[in-house]
Amino acid sequence: MSIHLVAGERLKRELERSAEQAGCTVDWIVERTRPWDSASFVGGLHELSFALGGLSRRAWLEALDEHSVYLPGFVLVRLEIGAIEGRGEDLFATLEATTVKEA
Repeated sequence: MSIHLVAGERLKRELERSAEQAGCTVDWIVERTRPWDSASFVGGLHELSFALGGLSRRAWLEALDEHSVYLPGFVLVRLEIGAIEGRGEDLFATLEATTVKEA
């Protein structure tokens, strides 16, 4: 499996774990991961859309940043929450992240 795909899977799993600890559920809707490499690093660009359920969903989402998510073997360089839309009991959100493989 390509490095950027590994990073994308780890990112999703860590977000799921973190959400579960906060009493939330995550249902992935769209997942896009593509390579982001140069001569000096190997990384990935990740775009995720998801539905978020649970009573603390908004607080969990607002607390997310690149320092709140640990990805073994990677550095989470950037994590940005995009559009947030409430529908019924769920929040729908988009997330963009950039990862770089640790040396």
